[in-house]
Formats: sequence, structure tokens, C-alpha cells
Amino acid sequence: MTDPDDVLVGVDAGLTNVTVTAFDGAGDELASASRSTPTVETASGRDEQDHDRLWEVVCEAVAAVTERVPTDAVAGVGVAGHGHGLYGLDAEGAPVCGIKSTDSRALDTLSTSRSDVLETVVDRLGWEPFGADPLSLLVWLREHDPDTYDRLETLLFSKDVLTHRLTGERSTDPSEASVFYGPTPEYDEAVFSALDIEDAFDALPPVVPSTEPCGTVTAAAAARTGLPEGTPVAAGLHDVAACTLGAGVVEPGDGLLILGTWGQSVAVLDAPEDGESGLPRRYLNRWLRYEGLRSGAACVEWFVENCGADWRREAEERGVSPYVVYEEAVSSVSPGADGLVFHPFLKGSTDDPNSSGGFYGLRLEHTNAHMLRAVYEGIAISQTSALESIAADVDAIRLTGGGAQSEAWAQMFADVSTLPVTVPTERETGALGAALCGGVAAGVYPTVEAAVDRAVGTAVRYQPDPETEARYRTVADAFAEVADAMESPWETLKSLAQER
Repeated sequence: MTDPDDVLVGVDAGLTNVTVTAFDGAGDELASASRSTPTVETASGRDEQDHDRLWEVVCEAVAAVTERVPTDAVAGVGVAGHGHGLYGLDAEGAPVCGIKSTDSRALDTLSTSRSDVLETVVDRLGWEPFGADPLSLLVWLREHDPDTYDRLETLLFSKDVLTHRLTGERSTDPSEASVFYGPTPEYDEAVFSALDIEDAFDALPPVVPSTEPCGTVTAAAAARTGLPEGTPVAAGLHDVAACTLGAGVVEPGDGLLILGTWGQSVAVLDAPEDGESGLPRRYLNRWLRYEGLRSGAACVEWFVENCGADWRREAEERGVSPYVVYEEAVSSVSPGADGLVFHPFLKGSTDDPNSSGGFYGLRLEHTNAHMLRAVYEGIAISQTSALESIAADVDAIRLTGGGAQSEAWAQMFADVSTLPVTVPTERETGALGAALCGGVAAGVYPTVEAAVDRAVGTAVRYQPDPETEARYRTVADAFAEVADAMESPWETLKSLAQER
């Protein structure tokens, strides 16, 4: 049983926002602060992060939280951050690089490798490097920026930069470290040798289990953040894994759909080979596979920004949020949007880089409300299909992210998946997952399972509607058929866009 006075602090440093939340031992939110993740002006195709600016923003957010809770009750801290990309320190601990997972400089780097080299890497890792991963980026640095490559003393991920600033220790956790190994939980030197980056192998950091302390808050960090000096800091998790834990998804058979700007479909597995598609990553004492939708809820934002002026005007006149009016518009249209289908590939897809968005079946009788419903449905079909491709034996879904607050959308996910869908009580599941790691590391909870039982609740449940299920099967079939037919036109259209 947790002490009711325990305070746990979770830091979730995402690509868009840094969110810091303090929870009590029962998972109830005590205080929260959010700041925009700093950006760095750089060349086209580059997306970088300045370590010092990121630390400044995190300190500001943490301090805004600690001033509203009894700091002498802070028992533990956990950190989550975006996965992939490449962060590094030199021998003195100074920043060398901070390349985010949205960087595209290395997209074609490994595609030009000999086929036998890439085949070796894929066979050993169980996934194919895709350009924004640290292996591709290391190869790119060796070829195009050898001075930076040579200065790398310690390779880190984004959240590891923050645990280093908090504790002075250099480490990572298995959810991040498993980028560099396959089924055997040890760094795979053969992968580095195959890619001719064996010099970087010695820069890999020690691996600390996610729920164990990687260090304690230093005096310098305490002065900046308001956290008590000596507070245990858990090694933490990358953001997808932190959201998975914060949503209470810890057992095989559980699925998670994160309905955010990027959509994520996640399944918990006993072993990496149990799944099929998606990226495998170590997760506590099991594994995750996950697959992203590059423009999930971002498709909704795009549509309402360009076509929702009348809805926003109505919301202002009624004195309600525009999302109330959007929800009403979606609910006014029957499932299947009267024969209208939308592909939510506004930033391409992980399966086909040439893919793009589009409405299909559009007729004169269709309205903006039909189109908005089709956008919601297209995202639901894409993310549900991705989950099914990862693991066939999922029997229940947890839905998180900002879009999970939409009742109409959550019901669509239940109807499309034909599975019960639950929405957790806590909206900031990434911060909660990080905080739970801190709680286990501090001894507030004896196990992760105990932490989830104690701190993760359910706000609402949705059951699939049998009549709507059948209709959505037909819509999903049409969605897939159109995608297959569009493969060649997508390639042509992409080439036209590049000619501008």
C-alpha cells in the first residue's frame, strides 16, 4: 500500500510539448505544467534539439509543478521522451548532437547499402532501419560529418539527456537500448560492424532497468527544479512505452491506440518474434511492437482549420469549444459517411513513403460534416488495421491521446475493431507512466503490476455495436482496395510534387 502523502513526478518530453505532472500514490493528479518543446532553426530536412534549451524548458516546467506540491513528500521521479533520433555527449559531458526522430537527413542512407549488409542488420535486429533511427544517423554522420562522429563519447536518447542533467549519470533503459539489439538483451556489435560504425559501439551507455534508479537528483539539479536533492530518478521509458504503462497496458493480449498528432498502434508481447509488423522494443519484462500513423489527429486539425470556419463561428456564438460542434457534426452523419472514404496519409505512411491523403467516393450530396466523419473513420481504420497486423490475439483496447476525449471517435474505434475500448482516467498517460517508474524505483510500489492496479483507472468503456461492425467491415475493405489501386498514382503524384 502506498503512503497517501507520497508525491511522484513524471516528466514527458515529447516532440511538441514538455509535460510535467505530479501524482499521488493513487495516481491522482496534483499539479501539472506544460511548455512547448524548443526548436532549433536549421537546414531543410534537419530537425535538431539543443540540449541546454531543452533542459531550461524542463527545469521551468518542473519548477512550476514543485512549487504547488509539498516537495518534502516527493518520493521519486521518472522521465520519458521521444524515441529514436540521436543524442550524444563528448568526453567532458558537453553536447555533441541532438537529432530528433523527425529529422530526414538520413532517409536514403541505408537504402544505398549493399543488400547483404542491410539483410544482415534486419535479420539480427528484427526491424529495418528507416532513416530517423540512431543507426542510420550514425552512418550518415560518419559519411557526412566525421568531426561530430569522432567526438561522440556517449550515445543517448532524448530522455537520457534529461536523466543525465538530473543525476550526472550517463545511462539509458531497455526500451531505448533495444534499438541496438535483437532478441538477446545485449548490444549487438555485429550490427555496428556490418554498418562500418564499430567505433561507435564503445559509446553505447550502460543499461538500467526502466523501474530502477539510474541516479539521484544532484544539488545543482535540485536548485534548478525544486526537486529534493537525493530523490531517486528512474531510468524511465521512451514515450510510446511510457504511454503504454500509464494507460495500464502491461499484459500480452492488451492493445493500445494513441490518438495524437501522430497515431500509434501498440501491442504487448511475450517475445519480439510473437508479432509481425511494426517496431519491436523491450518493455519492462516483456516486449512492445508499435506502428505509427504519421498524421493521426493532425488530419482532423488540418481539415477543421481549412474547412471548419462556420463551425468555429457557431461555437463562438454558443460559447462552447469548437470541438463540441465538431463532435455534433460527426455524429449527424451515419457510419460510413454515406459512401465517402478518407486516407489519412497527409505525411505519407510507414508502409508506403509515396502514399498521400485523399477523399474517395466524393459526391455532390456530401457536406463538410460527411468529410469530417470520413476523416475520423479513416484514422480509426488505419490505426486498427495496424494493430491487427502487429498482433492477431488482442482482445481489448485502451485508447489514449487527445482524440480519446471524443465519444463519437472512441465508439468508432470499438465498432471498427469489434473489441471493447476503454479510456483511462488520466489524460497525461506518458507522464503517469514515467511517474510510475519513479514510484517503483523509490519503493512506493513493490512491482509495476501493483503500481498499475493502484494508480491507473478507467474513465469510460465502449462496446462495439453489431450492426455498425458489419458496415465498417465493408468500409475497411473499400479503404484497403483503394490504397492498393493508388500505389502507382501515388508515385506519379509524388514525382510531380517534387518538380515544383
